[in-house]
Amino acid sequence: MNLSATQLRQLGSVIYYAAVALMINSFAQFAIQVWPLKLSELNWRVGAAGLLMDALLGTVLPLVLFTFAAFMNNDRRLLQVLRWAAIVIGVLTIALLVSFALDSVQIRAQLPQNVKGNFIKVAARASLIGVLLASLFIWTGLTMGKVLKSQGTVRTAGTAGTAPAQEGMLLVGSREPARPALRAVDGSDTKTDGRKDNTSAVQLDA
Repeated sequence: MNLSATQLRQLGSVIYYAAVALMINSFAQFAIQVWPLKLSELNWRVGAAGLLMDALLGTVLPLVLFTFAAFMNNDRRLLQVLRWAAIVIGVLTIALLVSFALDSVQIRAQLPQNVKGNFIKVAARASLIGVLLASLFIWTGLTMGKVLKSQGTVRTAGTAGTAPAQEGMLLVGSREPARPALRAVDGSDTKTDGRKDNTSAVQLDA
């Protein structure tokens, strides 16, 4: 199915809207659960860190949608923004993991013995999600950077004497298209006009 540029932009707008809606929903739920802020309380920080990792998990699908729509519309500027945003979020997730681990060690020492097992399970799940998210975001950003770099090198101008390469087209190989062989034909075998002008015609061998 061939879509025009206008149709692709319209479809991309719908995908962008869906991605933004999913992202807003994810962080709205997080904000409701952690409000009001109690940064000085250890229990609140540990709980908020776990909830934030769940919220970041909800941004994976919107990131995929944004990337797909940007590639579909060849929006290199948005792809660059998504690339760096993914890398920054991945690094911040690592920092969040470190803070979560330190707070978890402190709060575990204060918990009664009968609830330490459950807390360790919850903390281990949150840590696993954080590690997966950090690696996924950084990997996504680096991969997008490689793809954008390769796309930039493909768009090269044509060789001398030929038409320049079209934007967004891939050039496979460097050989020029085959040209038909030229064979000189005696002027006596050509049309009358050729004989009158004492010229020889050129016939194209298919």
